[in-house]
Amino acid sequence: MLNRAVLVRGALLVLGLLLLRPHPSPQTIAADFRAAQIATAEKKYGFAADALADAASRLPYVGFTAYRAGLAEISAQRFELAVRHLLTSATLDGWTPAKHIALGDAYLGLNDRTHALEHWSLAQESLGNDASVLARLATSYEAEGQYADAARILAKLAQVRPDDASVIYRLALFTAVTTPADALAPLAQVIALSPPLALNARSLKDAIEAGRIAQNEAYTFGRVGFALIQLNEWGLAEVALTRAVSLDPTYADAHAYLGLAQDMLQKDGGEAAAQAVALAPKSTVANYFLGLHWRRKGDANQALRYLMVAQALDPANPAIAAEVAGAYASLADLSNAEDWFTRAVQMDDRNPDFWLLLARFYIDNEYHVPELGLPAARMAAGLAPQNALAADVLGYALFLTGDLVNAEKTLEHAVSLDPNLPNTYYHLGILYNRQGKAPEAEAAFKHTLALDPQGPYGGLALKALAIISQ
Repeated sequence: MLNRAVLVRGALLVLGLLLLRPHPSPQTIAADFRAAQIATAEKKYGFAADALADAASRLPYVGFTAYRAGLAEISAQRFELAVRHLLTSATLDGWTPAKHIALGDAYLGLNDRTHALEHWSLAQESLGNDASVLARLATSYEAEGQYADAARILAKLAQVRPDDASVIYRLALFTAVTTPADALAPLAQVIALSPPLALNARSLKDAIEAGRIAQNEAYTFGRVGFALIQLNEWGLAEVALTRAVSLDPTYADAHAYLGLAQDMLQKDGGEAAAQAVALAPKSTVANYFLGLHWRRKGDANQALRYLMVAQALDPANPAIAAEVAGAYASLADLSNAEDWFTRAVQMDDRNPDFWLLLARFYIDNEYHVPELGLPAARMAAGLAPQNALAADVLGYALFLTGDLVNAEKTLEHAVSLDPNLPNTYYHLGILYNRQGKAPEAEAAFKHTLALDPQGPYGGLALKALAIISQ
């Protein structure tokens, strides 16, 4: 047993340490909270997070302050700091559903869906069928390709929101790739509830009903997959089409569309596309999709091998002609590329997309721009006045032909139509640099780099910035 003198010395030591520790000033902490409130109201989330982080450092034993700092860091998109504050808060005064939700949001900001799903699931266990948590879970399960889990969560969410057409629609999509017949009722409900979603729902419903009439399960899943591709639902289309070819390995079109879906998911769809051609060597679709596959892989010679077969089978198809042109362009065969782009336009001269491809060919290669590229760009912009890409191409064509005043107006109009196109900012940077507006050029190139850090325009902007800084 310790004697009294030792206890006294220990108590004095503890007291001394406490006296040496700086005490937080109430005025300073209050100022932090006021600053955070003002900054949040002004949507200056970084300043708010800094103020609350300062308050949390002055009150290291108060979990709620760390929690508030974590929420502010999420708003400021400083997710690593958010995770640190939220974990500190949980250590100090325990977990709550709100902390699990916030921590899941922070992990999602770090693109860590595994931990995000873990914390949202813990929140759901406590809260039950909370709509906001269920929506988070469903979206992330789908993004991870965990469609069965997504469908399970969406079924719960549909109970909470029985009249929410968007929830019912997503649930119907998941159901369609597992038990298509069971998707008919929710699709009919979506058609009745939501005119904006009715067209999509009806196309999928028609596909399922066509399969039921044929009484062919493989064909049903194939039709579902084709419909989902039309809706840009690539992941779900892959599921349906994989089911189709497993039921009928000779189903050539399903193999072809499966290859397309896999390519669009950044997988390798070559095997499925090649299998389609092997099964149906005279299929336009199979040859076309295998040609597209090789175009994406950067092998233009292989692409042309199949695209030319597709073109011979369907010589009036402008999309095939345009792909043939693109393959020749990538081989720097400008004469053949020009010929095939022109053919595509002639086949469908009211379609702005083909005029845009022709204009971009001339302008990207700086080939016959005044006499052919500029008129093609004017046609594209005239047929699609709200298309930012068309405005961008026209603006750059005007720049290349020396009309800097109208080039600037047109490129700025392109920005107003779509402020997220890196090519437009790059073209503006070149224009401003030609006009001697160095600060504006630098800002445009930096914006390009921010929008396309790993892409071709970002690389061009980086080189331009290096030249400007010299």
